[in-house]
Amino acid sequence: MLKRKLTTSISLVFLALIYSSCLHAQCAAGNINTAVPASAPLSEFAEQEDGTLRHQRTGLIWQRCALGQNWDGNACTGIETQLNWSSALSAADSHIQAEQDDWRVPNRNELASIIEQRCFSPALDNDAFPLAPVTTYWSSTPVSGGGEQVWSVDVMDGSVVPATTETLQAVRLVRGRF
Repeated sequence: MLKRKLTTSISLVFLALIYSSCLHAQCAAGNINTAVPASAPLSEFAEQEDGTLRHQRTGLIWQRCALGQNWDGNACTGIETQLNWSSALSAADSHIQAEQDDWRVPNRNELASIIEQRCFSPALDNDAFPLAPVTTYWSSTPVSGGGEQVWSVDVMDGSVVPATTETLQAVRLVRGRF
């Protein structure tokens, strides 16, 4: 009898772990791979009313919307602005949101930290970043020895890829640690 109760308890705990991991990431249009554990679900972020999120794991404050879009209290509206790299850096320097003016283009590791590995098209948690444009986003990290190339993150699948500095891409700004 004790063996059956122990086996049942272990089975229930295992099922609860599987079920809870399935609930953590909300992927757009059901584009989810349930075999992969959640990597950046909404539960890792503290939502702010000003259209920002505090990533509790990294301490960074993220825009919920790409530059060019607006937060309406529930989702991002409008179309993202596509900029070359120098324009993206300039836009960050002059950006004011949530009464803050210290926004910047994230480095490649910071940008990769918000990628939700179990989602695709986009590889972002839909509750954290609703209606995120499925495109490539600039990082501030130049490719070492890459001449005029900078690392960017493609949110179609979360890949980190090089791009020439004149390529037009989206920008999602961050503030906090360097």
